[in-house]
Amino acid sequence: MRFFTTTIFGLLALTLFAPSTVQACERECQVNVSHAFADKYKVISNQYFTILNQNVGESLYYGIPQKTLTTAEATAALKTLQDSVAAAQAAWEQPLFKTVFDTIFLDEPKFKGDCNHPWRVRQPPRGVNWVMADCHNMDYICGNPPSICHFMPMIKTRIVKKLKELFQSRVDGDESDVYTNYVGVALQQAVMNQPKLAPHTATLHGNLNQIMENLKDSLEKFGETQWKPEWDMEIKELLLTFP
Repeated sequence: MRFFTTTIFGLLALTLFAPSTVQACERECQVNVSHAFADKYKVISNQYFTILNQNVGESLYYGIPQKTLTTAEATAALKTLQDSVAAAQAAWEQPLFKTVFDTIFLDEPKFKGDCNHPWRVRQPPRGVNWVMADCHNMDYICGNPPSICHFMPMIKTRIVKKLKELFQSRVDGDESDVYTNYVGVALQQAVMNQPKLAPHTATLHGNLNQIMENLKDSLEKFGETQWKPEWDMEIKELLLTFP
C-alpha cells in the first residue's frame, strides 16, 4: 500500500512540475499577426503614394507654357494621372498581406516548428494569455507567439528589406510596373484627351520620369522612421492573446 501511495504521489508530482508542451502559432494566429504587420506597412507605403500624387500635381507641367491649357483642362489631365496613382496604390496593397505572411512563416529562418527543445516557457491554460515575460524568455526561433514577439526587431527588418526592394522595383524607371501599367498609360491618355499637350509629350514624359526617380530615392529610408513605437506593443499584445 505504501508503495502504491508513493507511486501515485510521484506520478502526480511529475504531472504538476514537468514542463508543459508548448503549442505553435496556429493558422488563426499567423493570419491575424500577418494582417497586423501588413496594416502598419500599408500606412507607411501609403505615404509614398501620397508623395507621388502630390509631385505629379506640382511638377508634371514643369517647362510647359502656362497658357497651353485652361485651368479646367489642366485639372482634368492631372486627374487622369492621379487616378492612375490611386489604382497603382490599390494594386500594391493587394499582395501586401501575403508578402508579410511569407516573410514571417515561410522565409528562412521561418517561425515554425518545435518550441519545447530547449524548454523556455510554460503554455498557459486555455483562455489565459501569454505574458511579456514569455516574450523575453522565448529566445530562439520556433513557432509559438512568444518567439515571434521576442524577435520582432528581426522580423521588421526582414519585412522592410523585402518591401523596400519590391517597392523600388515597382517605381524604378520607365519600364517599372507603376510607370508602364499606370502613370505612363495615364499620361498617354491625358495627351490623347488634350491634343494641346501633344507638342509637349517629351517634356511631360521627362517630368514624369524625374518624379518617379525622386520617389525611388526617397524609399531608401522606407520603414525606418515611419514606424511608430506604440505599434510594437500593439502587435505584441495581439500575439500574446493566441495560444
